[in-house]
Amino acid sequence: MDYSRIENVVNVPTLQEKRVTVFGAGASIGLIEDLVRSGVRRFLIIDFDRVGAENMARQGHDSADIGQFKADAAKAKIMEINPEAEVEILTLDLTKVPEDVAATYVAGTDIFVAATDSFACQALVNRLSLMLNVPVVSVGIYAGGTGGEAVWTDPIHKLPCFRCLCANRYAAHEQQLLTAPNVSLDPSSQGADIFSVRLIDAIAGQLVLGLLTQGAANRYGRLIEQLGDRQFIQLSMSPEFALNGRDIVREKLQVPEGNEAYVTWNSIALADPDRGQLPCLDCEQIRRHKFELVDGHYVRRIPGQRDSGTSPDAVVGGTVS
Repeated sequence: MDYSRIENVVNVPTLQEKRVTVFGAGASIGLIEDLVRSGVRRFLIIDFDRVGAENMARQGHDSADIGQFKADAAKAKIMEINPEAEVEILTLDLTKVPEDVAATYVAGTDIFVAATDSFACQALVNRLSLMLNVPVVSVGIYAGGTGGEAVWTDPIHKLPCFRCLCANRYAAHEQQLLTAPNVSLDPSSQGADIFSVRLIDAIAGQLVLGLLTQGAANRYGRLIEQLGDRQFIQLSMSPEFALNGRDIVREKLQVPEGNEAYVTWNSIALADPDRGQLPCLDCEQIRRHKFELVDGHYVRRIPGQRDSGTSPDAVVGGTVS
């Protein structure tokens, strides 16, 4: 492939040596294809589901793919773009096997992409990330397709994990298991059209490139440093976007009502969406982080690291009410 038109913004030689593991090969097909076009050529694609006719309207699958495993269909599309790509597939539900076994399947990867609406799978990917010190980009579309999120984590830099950033989500799922275990809180794909999918995937793809080429002297090499600890990106994709009745994008951007320039397609990047990152079980169990209550706030203690006051690596300001 000829990368001459993009080599000034992304470190293609570095990408060609990286291995990307993608959990979910449905709506992520466009993202996978674009990563191939950007220079990634080593993949592990994990999906136990098969392509159905309903997938054609909102995913990048074709009629010839119907009945195939989505992972097989994804591999074929990768090889069509770059015949020199190295692609492994796994048609297994890793949430059904022990964590240590799941870890052996995904060992040797450089980044995880959690492109699934399954909370159980996203939770597993977070734990695997901490176990193997692998960064993650998690992608999600909100109900109705009016908004979405792309969340990046990088345990090597001791930043908060996905569970830290989504503490309220974890609590809701845990409560649901206790009160109505047969009812899923996973968002429905109803209304999540292909344009909404492609919008959030474009952001996720840039995060993947940024994480894989950190430190390079170009735009993507600087991206993660520029984001700092702002790991939770949310995007409005419709003038009707609202979460719990609130347009949180407008609120965070402090756009007043009546501003005619504000409609939609705006994003925010948050460092602490759940306001506190209260003690995280995954960080305690896997990273051996400690959470101490100090003056009504939780403080994260990282083994071997001196408390640096307000550093996001050392202190997490969770207020106890």
